[in-house]
Amino acid sequence: MSEEEPQAQSIQARIAALKLNQVGRAPITATNPQAAFEKPVYHQRSVSSNVPPVIEAKHTTSNGNGIGNQPNGSSRVDVLPPPSIIRTGQKVSEPPKPKPQPNLPARKVSAQPSPALPPRRPSEQLARRDSNGSLSSVFSTTSSVSNISNGTRTTLGSRTPSVDAARILAPAYDPSTLPILPPKKAQQEKDKTRLPLKATKSTPTVLTTEVLPPPNTPALPERKTPTLPDRPAIRERLREPERRLPPREPPPMPSRPNPCPRPDDVADHIARTAHSNGNLPSSVPPPIPLGSRPDLSRLLATKPKPQSASASSSCLKCRDFSAPDNHAAQFPRQSVPSLDWLATQLTSQFPSQTDKARAIFTWLHHNVAYDVVSFFNDAVKPSTPANTLSTGLAVCEGYAGLFTALASKAGLESVVVGGHGKGYGFSTLAPGSPLPAFYSTHAWNVVKIDHGEWKLIDCCWGAGTVSGKGQPYNKAFNPRFFTMDNNEFGLRHYPTNQSHFFRTDGRSTIFWEEYIVGDRGGERTRVYSNIAPREGLSETSFQPKYLKIPLSQHDPNSTIRFQFEKVCAHWDPYKNGPGAPYCYILAVEIGNDGRAGDYVPFDTNGMVWWVDVPVRRLGVKGATVSIYTVESVNGQDGRGLSKTGYLEAKGKKGMGFGGVAAWELA
Repeated sequence: MSEEEPQAQSIQARIAALKLNQVGRAPITATNPQAAFEKPVYHQRSVSSNVPPVIEAKHTTSNGNGIGNQPNGSSRVDVLPPPSIIRTGQKVSEPPKPKPQPNLPARKVSAQPSPALPPRRPSEQLARRDSNGSLSSVFSTTSSVSNISNGTRTTLGSRTPSVDAARILAPAYDPSTLPILPPKKAQQEKDKTRLPLKATKSTPTVLTTEVLPPPNTPALPERKTPTLPDRPAIRERLREPERRLPPREPPPMPSRPNPCPRPDDVADHIARTAHSNGNLPSSVPPPIPLGSRPDLSRLLATKPKPQSASASSSCLKCRDFSAPDNHAAQFPRQSVPSLDWLATQLTSQFPSQTDKARAIFTWLHHNVAYDVVSFFNDAVKPSTPANTLSTGLAVCEGYAGLFTALASKAGLESVVVGGHGKGYGFSTLAPGSPLPAFYSTHAWNVVKIDHGEWKLIDCCWGAGTVSGKGQPYNKAFNPRFFTMDNNEFGLRHYPTNQSHFFRTDGRSTIFWEEYIVGDRGGERTRVYSNIAPREGLSETSFQPKYLKIPLSQHDPNSTIRFQFEKVCAHWDPYKNGPGAPYCYILAVEIGNDGRAGDYVPFDTNGMVWWVDVPVRRLGVKGATVSIYTVESVNGQDGRGLSKTGYLEAKGKKGMGFGGVAAWELA
């Protein structure tokens, strides 16, 4: 039988027949020489949760050309040739069976434990990112055919997922395997609110306590009913039948009509009429007994009487300022944080505006000193209240400015007043001297106190005095510049603004000549300021009025009265002063003609002290006449010593004296 000629087939039929013949056959091994294989070198690379690690390896072929892609498969590196085309009826020799691979050497069991793996740090990357590099390393790409430069060899390669043990592939993303997220809190709360209430039955727990009977208490004794004394008159009256009152007769008309009778007269008249008829009117209530009515005069006597304007509460000279003075000493300047704080602490506890102003006045004495260095070196600079508070040094302007600042913050009305003051360095004009023009040298304050009164005060002069250049400041509290009336204040203060006199004698102002020259009689009596204010004596009440006493103008046989008085009638030496008053004496010096000196006691009525001395006993021209207090007798306090007691101890007991005032004989 002749061999059939092969029929022509299409390319698709050939490919199908080729695949059908290869089913179940072993792969045809190529006779190509084995390529040299080098063990790949693994480089440590950071592992990402999204991108699997990539192992780099070096592969070389026999001809030395490098291969760019790592093939997929087992450890054999033989390159398979393309499949051969077997025609129909062609006999194909069976390919040789592959040689068995040599057995692997036995693995030596190491006695050392394997090192523990380091803990894996979770990646901070929570969401997957699309990476082209990861996709290309995981999924297979299109097969590429590389043509060798000589054209004799073709390499078929594909990038597929590696199955090496060293490669770690990310698991495929499957949303169905993810755990179910817990419901949101808002949804849970919403579901809770929708849950229906379930009816439950509860059995209340009742604590049963055994109620014990009350303790046996002794029975109360029987109450005896008091028996009223036998009153036969009452029993007989109760047995009598009820009597009806006769009809009321109108009262007789009074002889003289009274258009406005008093209620007491009407009640008395009704009572008399009812009792005279033997019955009581049915339509009129019984009269109120006059003895049970309250006495209006007795009620008014128990109430506090309103004080008049001349009472001690409104008189500053005899008012007790111990409360604001003691309170002001409790706030040293170094501990004051601010002006507002200081104003509140000084004045908040006093309802009286006068006490508020006095507390500020006294605080300035304790905490601000006169700047004697700047004053005597002509280096005085303008200052502010804050600067005065921080340095504690000021001149008159600084005192006045700080007082007004504190008073304003405390709710008081205060103004700084500038003008001329008869202070340090001032001397009375000599007779015939020209009248100087007005000039301003001082500053003080005016503040509104109780009852709407504008009061002139001088904080600078009330805090202390100066003695001269190079001398320290003498801190001495002088409350007289707070308590003296405005008329007396005007004797040493002349304001630039004529509306700031605030006089109480009816005069709105005085002339500059009247102020600067003073009284035509000359200089006033010398009064020592340390004793007179303490003892409550008025400096302007000393007589004779002037310092010089001209003997030629007085008859030698006449007398001259020396007198003085208290600052006001309300001043109490026990309440406002240090205690009982002293005994005052007039001291006359020893005369040049040999007459001996004398100490004459003053008479007093408690308000005024006086003594009359003959002119011939005063002495001669140039002598001094002084007033003294008897402060001690034999070393004991001289307070309360009377005139009689002084005369009995005179010349017999040792005495100590204190100066009050002085005059000069001319």
